Amino acid sequence: MKTPFFVTIVFFSGLIIGSVHLVGVIETLRQWITLQKLLDGLVYYILISNLILCLAAFGFLISIWYRLRQTKWLILGYFFLFILFYWLDRLVFYQSKDFFRLPFGIVLQIVIGSVLLFGLSRKSVKAYFGESDA
Repeated sequence: MKTPFFVTIVFFSGLIIGSVHLVGVIETLRQWITLQKLLDGLVYYILISNLILCLAAFGFLISIWYRLRQTKWLILGYFFLFILFYWLDRLVFYQSKDFFRLPFGIVLQIVIGSVLLFGLSRKSVKAYFGESDA
């Protein structure tokens, strides 16, 4: 069966995002002493959040590669995990008085989530991962 275009787009997007988080893990480890001096305890949060997001992204990439039935839930799980860390960064650790991009962030996440839900509910995508139409 031919791979649906939506699955290809999600795969390459996940590959890019997962690679960025992997670079984040590597650079955090490389610059550990400098970051420890500048950010104190937040360096652990940066390392752990990048590591979790990197492993989650590569997990759903492997599930796409092997066409597992759980791929839909892994993709949505990664999306919600990314949202969780995004809002932790913005609302807890980045406390700025002029956070003017809040509406943009909310709307962008709603749009991306809607596109993911719509794309994952398509017949061709469900058939590709072996789900029934019932």
